[in-house]
Amino acid sequence: MSNVTNIWYNYWMPKYKSSEPNFFNPNDYEWAKDVMNTTEDLKTDLLKILEERKGSLIPYYSKSVVSEDTQWTTLAFKTWGIDVKDNIQKAPSVKKLLDKYPFMVSASMNLLKAGARLEKHQGDTNAIFRCHLGISIEATLPELGFQVEGEKRAWENGKLLIFTDAKEHSAWNDSNSDRLIFLFDIIRSPHIKKQKSICINVRSFLLLQWIGSKIKGFLKWPKWVHRIIFFKVKCLLWIIYPYQRKKGVIIKHT
Repeated sequence: MSNVTNIWYNYWMPKYKSSEPNFFNPNDYEWAKDVMNTTEDLKTDLLKILEERKGSLIPYYSKSVVSEDTQWTTLAFKTWGIDVKDNIQKAPSVKKLLDKYPFMVSASMNLLKAGARLEKHQGDTNAIFRCHLGISIEATLPELGFQVEGEKRAWENGKLLIFTDAKEHSAWNDSNSDRLIFLFDIIRSPHIKKQKSICINVRSFLLLQWIGSKIKGFLKWPKWVHRIIFFKVKCLLWIIYPYQRKKGVIIKHT
């Protein structure tokens, strides 16, 4: 069984298994209580952005999780340690949280359309808490819900679901209303000193997956080829890290 002190990454390692809880109590963490207390400000900012974009966010790239591009969409404010400055400027409540909590390494608004289903999948690493704050939730179980290794939970407005993203999880929206959450990642305390390395590793894996989505047959290439590409991508990300920390993402997230 995996131990949280040992960092696990999805791309290279066997399926994650752990005896730790599927969900964690938000009241055990000061940052979590602070985020919940910010709900109304977040709701104002995120709904304004959604209205400006006419309800259209950016489709999730992986077809293995969701079959239709428009079912699960997102807009990033920070992605694995790197700011999306154009988007942050439109959400002062998000910026305030990111400035206050440097270990909040990712943040986005996330829309699950009515009728959408997310297949079972695992996150990128066990080094984080993945967190969902309910922003616009108009239904509950059994029509709308989320589960981690079979344990089902309902989203609630102003409440947090904190879970182990490395564990297998899925979601569904069989209601007639779209679900909007504020999604963010927190580096777990045993790994704070390795935050930079963790973020660059995950961003390298994500870029490798993105490259794979653009090249037919990529997944069938030998793993040693994947590792060479990964190493080169990772070296590049280390080199440009100071620039990105100052200037933000290079690839558009708008």
